[in-house]
Amino acid sequence: MIMKRFMLFVVTLLMATTMSAKDLTGIRIYVNPGHGSFGPNDRPMATIPFPNLKTTEMPDTCGFYESNTNLWKCLYLGEKLEAAGATVLYSRTQNGPWPYEMKDGDYPDYKYNKGGTIADPTLGWQPSDGYYAHPDFEKYNRNLSEICREVEENNIDYFISVHSNANTEGSTANFPLMLYRGPDNYASANSVDGAEYVEGSYEKAKLANEEKLKIMKAGIDVPSSTNLNIRGDWNFYGSHGSLSHNNGKTYYGYLGVLRHGASGFLSEGYFHTYQPARHRALNQDYCHMEGLDYYRAIINYYGADKETKGYIVGTVKDQYNKMSNKLYTYTPKSNDQWVPCNGAEVILKKGGVEVARYNVDTLYNGIFVFEGLEPGDDYSLDASCDGFFPLDDQYKVPFSVKANETTYSMIYLTDTTWTPPTIVYEDYPNPDQPAYLGLPSVFEMTEQPVRDFAEVIKGTVKRTLQSGDSTILLSHEEDGTPHIYLIKSSLNTIDTISTDSIIPVDTTNLGDYLALSDIALTCDGKLVGVNYVRCQYGDDQVDAGYKRGTKYFYIWDKLAGDARIWFTAQDGANSYRSDVGYTLAVKGESKDCQVLVSARHYNATSGGGTFRYSCYTVTDGVPSYIFYGNAITLGEDPLLDGTRDGENVQFTLSPRGEKKDFILDADKVTPHEFRLPDGQNQNPTSLGQVSADLMHVKFNGATYFKYAGHSLMAAPATDTLGRVTGVQVLDITEGLDKAVIVKTTNTTLAEAVEATYASASAKVKGTDLYLYLLVDNKMYSFTTVSVAQPVVPSIVAYNLNVVKEADNYVFTFDANADAVAAELVFSAEGEEVGTLPVEVVKGANTITIAAIELPGEMDQELTWAVKLDGGAIANFGIVASEGSLIESSTSRLFNAVSTNPELDNFGKIYIMHRAGSSTSANAPKSGIYEYDHNLVKQNTEAYKGGEEKFGNPTRMSMDREGYLYIADWADGHSGIFVANTADMSQPFTQFFAGTRGSNGEFNNGGVYTGSSTPGCYVYDNGEEVKLFVYNEDAAGTLPKNGMAVYNIGQEDGTILHKWETAPSAVYTLTGQANTEGNPWGTSHGFFVSQVREDGQNNSGATSLKFYSNDGTEQMSAASDEYKEIITGSNAGGYVVSPDESVLIFNDGAKNFLVFDIAWEGDKPVLTLRYTINHGITKIRQMNWDYAGNIVCSGDAGIHIVSLPKDENITLVPAKKALTVVVGNGGSSVENIATEVILDVNAPMYDILGRPVDNTYRGIVIQNGNKYLLK
Repeated sequence: MIMKRFMLFVVTLLMATTMSAKDLTGIRIYVNPGHGSFGPNDRPMATIPFPNLKTTEMPDTCGFYESNTNLWKCLYLGEKLEAAGATVLYSRTQNGPWPYEMKDGDYPDYKYNKGGTIADPTLGWQPSDGYYAHPDFEKYNRNLSEICREVEENNIDYFISVHSNANTEGSTANFPLMLYRGPDNYASANSVDGAEYVEGSYEKAKLANEEKLKIMKAGIDVPSSTNLNIRGDWNFYGSHGSLSHNNGKTYYGYLGVLRHGASGFLSEGYFHTYQPARHRALNQDYCHMEGLDYYRAIINYYGADKETKGYIVGTVKDQYNKMSNKLYTYTPKSNDQWVPCNGAEVILKKGGVEVARYNVDTLYNGIFVFEGLEPGDDYSLDASCDGFFPLDDQYKVPFSVKANETTYSMIYLTDTTWTPPTIVYEDYPNPDQPAYLGLPSVFEMTEQPVRDFAEVIKGTVKRTLQSGDSTILLSHEEDGTPHIYLIKSSLNTIDTISTDSIIPVDTTNLGDYLALSDIALTCDGKLVGVNYVRCQYGDDQVDAGYKRGTKYFYIWDKLAGDARIWFTAQDGANSYRSDVGYTLAVKGESKDCQVLVSARHYNATSGGGTFRYSCYTVTDGVPSYIFYGNAITLGEDPLLDGTRDGENVQFTLSPRGEKKDFILDADKVTPHEFRLPDGQNQNPTSLGQVSADLMHVKFNGATYFKYAGHSLMAAPATDTLGRVTGVQVLDITEGLDKAVIVKTTNTTLAEAVEATYASASAKVKGTDLYLYLLVDNKMYSFTTVSVAQPVVPSIVAYNLNVVKEADNYVFTFDANADAVAAELVFSAEGEEVGTLPVEVVKGANTITIAAIELPGEMDQELTWAVKLDGGAIANFGIVASEGSLIESSTSRLFNAVSTNPELDNFGKIYIMHRAGSSTSANAPKSGIYEYDHNLVKQNTEAYKGGEEKFGNPTRMSMDREGYLYIADWADGHSGIFVANTADMSQPFTQFFAGTRGSNGEFNNGGVYTGSSTPGCYVYDNGEEVKLFVYNEDAAGTLPKNGMAVYNIGQEDGTILHKWETAPSAVYTLTGQANTEGNPWGTSHGFFVSQVREDGQNNSGATSLKFYSNDGTEQMSAASDEYKEIITGSNAGGYVVSPDESVLIFNDGAKNFLVFDIAWEGDKPVLTLRYTINHGITKIRQMNWDYAGNIVCSGDAGIHIVSLPKDENITLVPAKKALTVVVGNGGSSVENIATEVILDVNAPMYDILGRPVDNTYRGIVIQNGNKYLLK
């Protein structure tokens, strides 16, 4: 499907007011459009549509001149101000003249130039004091002192000078800067007569800055910083001058245009050296919006009436194609990367009716503007452009336009010639794994033979990279000679990668350190490298013995070939001198990536300094953007300091996100993740650091990979002395500061190894994990291949009990698995009062706790529960299986599970063994068996409830009181049999009152209560209890192969086990040709499945349907929406989660289809999350146990299965009657100190003699005295 994006951003305007005026009448405002002509001092800049002319080396007047764009903004601003009643004075209202011609390398007709005295009457030139000047020159290029005197003489209330800013051409610096006259600390300035600062200037500049930032925050104008940037010109420029006026006043400031007594500022609204921004400025309507920003700031300052109309500003861009032009260097990952849709047409509609349209220019900005709009919530946009697909209706979403606000919109269209890339590269691709796979809490591994490469590897290894099955090493000999090696683990070979084309170190340059310092891999598998060299800001910073440094970035297009120079750079990371290139990291593929290198600032006086960085963006294989970083700091503290953190620095790309996140490591610190800023000369953001408790600082050889959607780190494991002891895996998905060790077995070395270098890396293949540990020149490897991994169940406690023994309570319970964490949870009147941590193992557990140590108040009665954490369940697993009941081809098993902790049989599984139909010789063997959590059979003889034999017993369900409802499908033994599981030796009773007819129907005095049935389900939401019964035989109100519902829950909380009237509700169903219906009730209605082999799901016999409570069919597996997903129903088994958000359906091909359910009213919308191939033959019934395991039964026996989940925590309450009492009415512990004062900071012990601290609660012993800490 062709995709388009449409995003809206609404910016709410500042509501503060400072005065009560309703308009600007009486306010005198001076507007100064900066510069004034079309000359070299008016910031002419080349753009794609208007390049520089050869004759002038400037564009023509249609191109970008700051003077012209400033004028557009100011004229629009003035028009708005005058309409609001203000008196507006302008320093100029026109731009010109043009053209100019360069003569002898200068522009004699542009400025006052000393020259001859002969006039040129053909051009209208007149001599003036020995200088040539165009007659209108001063009209456009007024002297700044003249402007200041004009301001001073006209009693101006508000002054604004409008400009745009400049940096290095092509840089991405872009933010508003507001400058007022005076120092940054304007409160300290002499404000008498405004000599050093004019009151209100800062406030006016701040309001303007806030307005100008809104379009940047919306992403239309891409910012490098969105911070307020308001400065006094004294500090910003580092000096100031003065100007005296005829009124005797003198004003001190740096900017000549501000040396007057009017309150105001100079605005640098954006950077025109940011090339996409100046392309936007070619659009007059867009410039007008900056004028609107200043107008709103002025209105806000004076508290005047705000506009009653709204505005829309937006762009139309190509969805997929990026800009590639030397005059269009953009900020990576921003809206500016996309090609503007030149000539697009944008239609604005209100309530579906067109109200305006805008024709986008062809000047490579994509801008559209709608002004003067009536407020409303029903606006929408449509867009079209030649060569692009129309905007889909789904993206023409309604939005609001509000008075005095601007709505920002970014529309994306798809080029009709665009085709998706055949290969999409990722930096850390997710392995090809089952969608349901989770991260296991333990990897069971085995060690493989050690490989010793000492005779092959030369020098000391510096960097290890992992690329699939291959490990790439960079080493250096003592003289710095580099070597690269390729270890292929599957082939057990080591080869060399050529370094022949690497430029050797220049021995005559003291700053040429390493010819190849570090290597990295692009996500498309290209090896890249960089040298280590001192670089300088310019030639003037080259010290004696050094040469101007050049960074060489190399790339190997093929590992079997030579490297070539990818690109070069000479910057010193915004430092006069920096040692650059010690370490390297790359994000992206080779033709479109970011390259990050370290830079150690060198101070000519003190020597080494802080670490900095340079980041280069490569677009279409060409470096198109250089990003200089400030010192790597976090707040006031250095994020990386060589003396403190180590000199052996290593950058690595972070696996955790798609943003500009990297990880730095050094030989004295643990790995630290940071994010590059969006703009120049800013500090990176710290994202977290691995705790030193988890790993030693000595080695920086950690690498990163993905497994089951988690971001993992492989790192050398060490002892406290820094010796290598093995390899470890950490889960850093939630951040390096939240890293958690993932347990691995058999990954510890036989002996700790003292090493110079150690690194670890990983490879994932399917669900298998390979770990590689390089210790100097030895390679250790470990793998999960052919190693059985543990099957983790959803953990649960059962058989909970507590008894009082003297002053202690003895808690007992069983668990179905070892717990990674556990606690007893105590509550009073439904509110938790405290917990006590305990250790829990699989099987029986006994916990003894002194009554006085229970949480809560003395003599408080508490209920309790067992909370177990079984660790994440990473994979689908069959926890237990039992097949002894499958005696013949006629054996079928159905199940129900006791899930009420108040019952004695909590957790027990009940299996109906249908040994054969009523006519089968095996029929007398049919009956019910009870199993525990581990599928250990509790009875050897089947429970039959007094029945000689069942007819065709099928699916069962259990209510909260422990009663089983057993469906029987045979006409001669029809109905629902009810069994009390508290005593299965008692006779089973018939749920339906009345006399059984020949077709299996029950007639109770002329009322038909029920009939033969293949399935039933008890729905209980705590307030209402319903029994859903799939009804086979038509009689009275009973529908044939329909659904009958019985409201068995009573107002007093009891449940009926006998039904004497017609059903509470009946439903006619369609598509039931199979007739073996299996119902599942919900709050919205009910699902019903049938038995369908793979490929047999159809409208006549449908695998699954859903009906709402009013009887409306809401979902059918035979519909076009689902028929390609649900192809059958292997014996009809399925479950719905208790919260009704998940459906797990057993399809016709031995798969579990796991669906997320989204409810649209009473309609379930199923979205397939993943498929699990379980391989179990014909699952006829599935039920949850209390913890979330699924009990499956059918023609292949009984299986308890667990499904993947990250959180495996279960809280099981003990019976309400099993209470405990804090202190049990008073402690029997003697000699509790009451007068001697306890020193909680001194050593103290519990009653078992174990040391405790002041956080302990219970009896403590100190100096032979007992104390009670509560």
